[in-house]
Amino acid sequence: MLRRLIINDIALINKLDIELARGFNVLTGETGAGKSIIIDSVNLVLGERANKEIIASGKQKARVEAFFDIGTEPTEDTARLFELLDEMGIDCSEGELVIVREITTAGKSLVRLNGEIITLNALKSITETLVDVHGQHEHQSLLDSKKHIKILDAFAAETVEPLKQKVAHLSEEYRDITKKLNAGFVSAEERERRLDIIAYQMREIDAAEPKAGEEEAIEEEVKLLSNAEKINSALENASVKLSADGGALDKLRACVDALGDISELSEQYSELYERMNNAFYEIEDASYQLREQRFAFEYSPDRLNELETRLDLIASLKRKYGGSVEKVLEFRAELQSEFDALTGADELRTALEKQKAHIIAEYALEANALTEARKSAAKRLEAGVDGELKQLGMPNAVFKTAFNTVSEIRHGGADEVEFMFTANAGEDIKPLSKVASGGETARVMLAIKTVCAAYDSIPTLIFDEVDAGISGTTATKVGERLSIVSRSKQVLSVTHLPQIAAFADEHLFVEKNVSDGRTTTALRTLDPNERGAELARIMGDADSDGTAAKYASEMISRANAFKKNCNRRYPFISSFIQ
Repeated sequence: MLRRLIINDIALINKLDIELARGFNVLTGETGAGKSIIIDSVNLVLGERANKEIIASGKQKARVEAFFDIGTEPTEDTARLFELLDEMGIDCSEGELVIVREITTAGKSLVRLNGEIITLNALKSITETLVDVHGQHEHQSLLDSKKHIKILDAFAAETVEPLKQKVAHLSEEYRDITKKLNAGFVSAEERERRLDIIAYQMREIDAAEPKAGEEEAIEEEVKLLSNAEKINSALENASVKLSADGGALDKLRACVDALGDISELSEQYSELYERMNNAFYEIEDASYQLREQRFAFEYSPDRLNELETRLDLIASLKRKYGGSVEKVLEFRAELQSEFDALTGADELRTALEKQKAHIIAEYALEANALTEARKSAAKRLEAGVDGELKQLGMPNAVFKTAFNTVSEIRHGGADEVEFMFTANAGEDIKPLSKVASGGETARVMLAIKTVCAAYDSIPTLIFDEVDAGISGTTATKVGERLSIVSRSKQVLSVTHLPQIAAFADEHLFVEKNVSDGRTTTALRTLDPNERGAELARIMGDADSDGTAAKYASEMISRANAFKKNCNRRYPFISSFIQ
């Protein structure tokens, strides 16, 4: 869940440190206080495109930090998240993810995940598993019909996912076998020309007999032979100075003998004698090795010429067939595979065609099973959403799932899914994206989220302006639904309605302050007494007789009672969640 959010230098916000709780978090405040700025900041840290215009006036950069609790071990819901983190090499052993997003007035953007710099695409892949943001505009995923099948599959994951994996595997097999059938099978003349080219290339590589690692060994020997005169001179000079009469060894021997005469006089002299004596034998052994290497080293112009010719041959192969000997050998293996395919093309084509037909038949069976599983799940989703919409003040609304079957073999199966909707009795049902208003779409989305709460793996849901176009009893029903969803998810909702705010488990209040001629946004958590006053303020009642405050208190009491008894009062919700 999203535990903490720190915002620096964005619009009116100088610094804001927000602690979020589990359950239902509500964000209220006067118009223009900065609620939308907080949501914009969340979107920024989740990977939305950065707009430098949101940086506070007079500042060079803005920064948002988000702290997520994810647990130390993957669960069924967080398996994909942990898999992505492992692929990126991100350490999450402490059970916390810290995302930092910085933008500058120069247009630069920097993203860090647990201290590691990552790309914006990598950030999005992570945050898609952590937070789902819903608003009336760019975040309204229900307006994109391509995402409807994902919602349905998430709802029915237990039955659909195994079938999807089978279908995906078969589609991969179909793609691979089609690729083989489309490659290498040409006319007889073209086949013979290609075989001649392949045979020539294989003979050229085979004649050279390249071996992995030989190039480095040859270069090392060439380096020695190219410096033969220098090596000979050095070995001879060192040997003479060390072993000749009066050389270093004779002088060292004399030194050892001199110390031997006094070694028994004290422990100090004895230790010095031992060290010098050991040194003499070490150097004497080195002199023998030096002499052996001097007489063993041979310079052969023919050998040097042979090695340089070999290097030229290897370089030629690398230019033609790969950047390294290993690549040349890989290319040789590919040539052999192609040669085998061309020489046995007719037999291979027959076998592949037979295999392809088997895959197509098996895909049809599995894709049909997937379609039936989706249609069965769609009926349950439709019933649940219709029931929710009635509770949300849309008694005549109808929600349906339309299926279209495509003929091509695809990774996700043969289905195209689109949600259909009508809000009013007597109207034809049409695609949701074309007929629903902003407020209706928000309520459809909330209905789906309520029904899917137990199946959606995303732990944090953010609702921006979910109360648009509603009021009164419907607003209360929306509050109830958000409360139900928050039993299994962390929910953050920006609202202007007291009926929704009354259901909060944690109430955050955004306000504007003016200091030194500058307006800034601040935030604080309201205590129970302050919550009643804030609800009264939202109602817009300026009287002093306490009527609004009393009504606010009653709203909070009713909301608390609902939270305690929602299963008993709305048993159909439990049936879909279970």
